[in-house]
Amino acid sequence: MMKSLKLCVLFVFIALVSASALFAETAELTLERMFSYDPHPGSAIFAEKVPFNGKMHDFEIVFVEEWKVSGENGTLKQIAFKIQALDGSNVVASSETIPADAAKISKGQQIGNVKIGDVGFAANVTDIAKNKGGITDLTVSFKLTYDKATIESAQKQSEKRSASGLDFARQLASRAAAMPEDKPAAKVSMYKRALMAAPAAETSAEASAFHNEINAAINGLEKSSPAFAPFKQTEPAFVTTAQPEPPAVVEPDDTTPVTEPAPQAAPVRKADIPAEAVALYKEARSMFAQDKGPEGREALRKALEMAPAYYDALQLLGDNASENRRWARAKDAYKQALDLRERDAETLLKYFKACYYIGEGAEAILYLEQVRSKYPAERRIQLTVAEANFQLGDLPAAKALCEELLLKDPDDSRANDLLQRVNRLHK
Repeated sequence: MMKSLKLCVLFVFIALVSASALFAETAELTLERMFSYDPHPGSAIFAEKVPFNGKMHDFEIVFVEEWKVSGENGTLKQIAFKIQALDGSNVVASSETIPADAAKISKGQQIGNVKIGDVGFAANVTDIAKNKGGITDLTVSFKLTYDKATIESAQKQSEKRSASGLDFARQLASRAAAMPEDKPAAKVSMYKRALMAAPAAETSAEASAFHNEINAAINGLEKSSPAFAPFKQTEPAFVTTAQPEPPAVVEPDDTTPVTEPAPQAAPVRKADIPAEAVALYKEARSMFAQDKGPEGREALRKALEMAPAYYDALQLLGDNASENRRWARAKDAYKQALDLRERDAETLLKYFKACYYIGEGAEAILYLEQVRSKYPAERRIQLTVAEANFQLGDLPAAKALCEELLLKDPDDSRANDLLQRVNRLHK
């Protein structure tokens, strides 16, 4: 009799536990990102906070990517994701997925599934683009799952701590408001950074009002600013007319097609670089090629001590820092190089990429626009600014710049390629 009673109680207990699990309501957040060799952020934060250990936390995905590079192109070698719970700027918990080999990745495949406490994280492939070398573009959908019943108590704990985050967000919003009116892409980018830094709208009435205010500012910029309007031709069509003999030499202006602009003369000629500095630079290149990073950086350091304005050495310093994802160091090196040759379109794009990775893409766009305004006839610089706007997410501005280039030269393959990429996303 007692055994039967104990078994009955046990079955009832199991049934109650199962029922509570069955009826527990699961909430989820999703986020989608496309990965390619083009510049893109190294992490992303889910739009809303999630309950974790009794408090509301931001959850950030850190992208751990490895690419195989051939010239300017790259194919994915492997990818993994680190999901981490943030308390302000502090990581309080994290978990990392097993790296997925790109050669084995297929559409619809789950390439990550881990948990932090009671919060689940999954990564699923939604789209793939390939060439002969492998995957060039990978689109992944991320999902967080958690118990909805824990939100209310966690929100109450978090309300007390939201004020400091809102103060910082207001500082970013003030920086955005102070930016020039003719740089709407940069202003919008900074406003969006302010929104990301702010507490979630539902945490307090004050936070909700801030979100409404900033979203209204962003909407106003996107609707009213000329930079967000489709490009309109303001110049007359270029017409070729017969020239008298001998032909007159005409300096190109904004309406004249320009092929290859002459590079800006460097303040320091290569002939003026000490031979020992040149030898150290070559040694650094050799060391890097042999995967001897510390030795290469030491040789490069010595070369730049001898010749601080050695353009090639500064370029190499920036490239090595970029390869090692030391974006702040890369930014500084490229900026020093640009101080010597600001018309170098390739270095301008590298500088933007480094800034973008450390969250300073908006500021970098302002600098690129300043350079473009100084050299309006240089097509390569305009294309660089278009590519930077594309990476920053200002598709209308990127489209306008590409269309302007194509009006002057319909056969510009790089402008055509970029415009096609813009049109795929900007519909």
